[in-house]
Amino acid sequence: MKFLFILLISFFTLHALTDFQRATQLYEEKEFESALKLFEDLAKKESDYDAAYMLGHMYEYGEGTSVDIQESNKWYKISSIGYYTQDKSDPNAEIEKETRKLYMGINKALDKETLRTIKQYSESKYSIKAYRANYFLPLSYRVNGSYPLTNGHTSKELETEFQFSIRYDFYANLLGLSEVYSIGYTQLSFWQLYVDSAFFRETNYNPELFITIPVGHVKNFDYFKALRLSFEHKSNGRGGEEERSWNYVTGTVYLQTWLFFSELKLWHEVAELKYNKDLMKYMGYGQVQFMFPYKKHLFKFMSRNSFSSKRATEINYSYPISHSKDLFLYVKAFSGYGESLIDYNHKVNKIGIGFSISR
Repeated sequence: MKFLFILLISFFTLHALTDFQRATQLYEEKEFESALKLFEDLAKKESDYDAAYMLGHMYEYGEGTSVDIQESNKWYKISSIGYYTQDKSDPNAEIEKETRKLYMGINKALDKETLRTIKQYSESKYSIKAYRANYFLPLSYRVNGSYPLTNGHTSKELETEFQFSIRYDFYANLLGLSEVYSIGYTQLSFWQLYVDSAFFRETNYNPELFITIPVGHVKNFDYFKALRLSFEHKSNGRGGEEERSWNYVTGTVYLQTWLFFSELKLWHEVAELKYNKDLMKYMGYGQVQFMFPYKKHLFKFMSRNSFSSKRATEINYSYPISHSKDLFLYVKAFSGYGESLIDYNHKVNKIGIGFSISR
């Protein structure tokens, strides 16, 4: 068990100090009483399960306090129950448990390296999470009518719209700011399902690399919750005259007042725009989004203003369907410019209804 703590301490001393790392460094320097106090503060005030585990260890071995097996067991239990509850509430936990049976049924009469390869192949576990809303709107109606496309097709008023969005958090706390480094990918598609050829009118691809820095836990930052910096690319994957794309950097701040959450996002293009030189005239340089969760209801309102008449507004609403944890009624309304890249300079008024599997 001591070897586990040595490894933990060695890792954390490579980075700048957070509260947990400061406590861990004090522990390493055998300043046990100071370390014990910091771990207790973290465990009680922030429900830090790692700190609770350290308390269990220190009470077990009498470090910074007298040996107290009852107190040690209490903190070990808090740590284990906390992690168990966290995993139990994860909707993927049951899936992962059943997926492990794929590996368990394999003949184990192989060398360790081969078995490890088979285990990685059969379980394929990655920390991939939902990012933006993942939704499917079978009915999405363009109120202001159809219009001709450059490829000779005519877009009908009624279509199907869906969005797929995931992220992968690949590192954390490199600078000691509790920051998380992530890769995100979002794909938004507009499918003319109700015409004979059922073609895809447009698909927009949006990969990004971003850093999220939480600040809500810092003293005097009661309303300011997080800061995000990102580099993004967005395009429609076409070539020639129908190509629409841009590269841009963004800065986003997240705020909370009571039940209201707000997000202010600013951006700036970092390369010359080739086929859509006037894109910024319609997209502007930022947007604000407000979110209001009330019981099971979730309302969102987005406004984008290019300081001209080229504005955009989006409202969406979601509500759990039945008792499912991952299926929601989803309603979306959009009015303005920039709904999709192919028609960023056309005003669109749309409303759609369907479901989402993430909010």
